[in-house]
Amino acid sequence: MTIVFSLHATLGMPLSRLGFLGVECVALIILGILWFIRRPSGVVPALPLSERPRWEPLVWILLALAIAKVAAAAVTFLVLTPTYLDDTLDNWNLRGKVFYEDQALTLALPGEDPIASPKGVSSYPPAVPLLKASLAAIAGEWSDPLANAPHAVWFAATAVLLYASVRRMLARHWAMLAVYGYLSLPLATMHGTNPYADVFVSAHVFIAASWLLHALRERDSFRGRSWFLFVGLALGALSFTKNEGLIVYTPPLLLILAVGLVLRWRSGRLDARAVLGILLRVGIPLLVIALPWLIFKWSNGLTFGNAKPFTDFTIHWRENVLMSVAVNTFLEGNWLLLFPLFFGLLVWRWRAALTAYLPLTAFVGIVYLGQMLLFLFTDLAVEALMQTGYARGLIQLMPCIVLLTASLLADATEKKSSW
Repeated sequence: MTIVFSLHATLGMPLSRLGFLGVECVALIILGILWFIRRPSGVVPALPLSERPRWEPLVWILLALAIAKVAAAAVTFLVLTPTYLDDTLDNWNLRGKVFYEDQALTLALPGEDPIASPKGVSSYPPAVPLLKASLAAIAGEWSDPLANAPHAVWFAATAVLLYASVRRMLARHWAMLAVYGYLSLPLATMHGTNPYADVFVSAHVFIAASWLLHALRERDSFRGRSWFLFVGLALGALSFTKNEGLIVYTPPLLLILAVGLVLRWRSGRLDARAVLGILLRVGIPLLVIALPWLIFKWSNGLTFGNAKPFTDFTIHWRENVLMSVAVNTFLEGNWLLLFPLFFGLLVWRWRAALTAYLPLTAFVGIVYLGQMLLFLFTDLAVEALMQTGYARGLIQLMPCIVLLTASLLADATEKKSSW
């Protein structure tokens, strides 16, 4: 959709069946040629092994039940239930339907002020509504079940990515347990099986954060260069998800990358040329993907923020936010027992959290504390008091939290580090 947007914004390519299919086919051909030229050698890093615990069959059963529950909910709410959620009706599906009907990236939505409308939901990156418009264009008609179906795919993709990330570091049973933990969370299941966009964002946040973790943990310089290139691609894609991708998640990831490179340079593991090479591998894909959208935003007067400019916020202490956050986090059942376990492991396995998993710990900590400051001191307090924005922020961060929780739990159980 980034390619579609860039071609439409620069060359005027219509958002039609031919336009969408043409871009997708050309992209597949290019990727196929590149894969054929640079075909993998078949040599892959050895996956971690450990003794199979007696409780692994139980995890298989629980995971199967969780997948069945998610599948049933996805079919019920995405395919069989008419679209009813506010943000979907007013934003994701509405914009997708307008793009499909106009075959253009229309900023002023029907019935809205042509000047004020672009400063609202039209200031969000158009990746999700563009995908919905592409499905309608290929199908030849708008269909809510078809437009809503990708949300289940994004939820499933996030679970698969979580499994792969844990499996790269730990044995299979820990990866399975992490996926079960994620799929079992009530609010994560609700978002993953309804046409909200926060799971879509969470997948991109997780890719960027987990790939950065693997890049900074990688000891092989050749594989490390590949990881950093992937990080640049992931950061670029993250900027095209929601406004939060660029203003909430990208800065701490870049900060963690910078600190990691400085530490490697000071320890002698990298020289100045290698550091520059890594910065180019991250920076060039990021700029190539993010700049077209940013230029489009600036040239059309689009804003950053939660459907309104964040520059309009007034800053002062907001009452009752901490109580609302505590209720949502620990007492409502949204996250079951995840957060008591998570915070307990951070205290108990602090050494592992601040060494082996420091990049991920730092990212989760910076983002969580940053969001709390916004809720405590700005107009976004209403998002915490009304039990909306705070929980959705956690949804976007949840795969990273589950990854860190599973890693620290494995560290505690298998005693891989002292404390």
